[in-house]
Amino acid sequence: MPSESTREGHAPEQCKSCHGTGDVPSEHGPARCPDCGGAGYLPSPHVLVEWRARDIERAHAGSTGSTGGDVRWLLAELRRSRDALTEISALAQELDENPISARIRFAANRGLRLYEVVSEEKP
Repeated sequence: MPSESTREGHAPEQCKSCHGTGDVPSEHGPARCPDCGGAGYLPSPHVLVEWRARDIERAHAGSTGSTGGDVRWLLAELRRSRDALTEISALAQELDENPISARIRFAANRGLRLYEVVSEEKP
């Protein structure tokens, strides 16, 4: 029966926008790729979520109506929840290894996507 484990040191995914070069064409010559930040590979999903949240925050920074307030509230809730999951994951790391602590770590990781989940086949 397959089981799950996490892997932290996997190779990052090559950026599809710049094909791993870190640069994209622009009207003024090569420019840093906005998707990977010029690195040529995509950061972790955890980082991508924060980048997207910041993009949304900037897009609605000047909104004074209810939409701007709703977006700011939602992003604050997102960050608060992610902080709580990070703390839960860290606390679960300190517990003795057992099925419950593993389930806690995997549940927190489903929300945070800090680690890649791989399936392991048992002989």
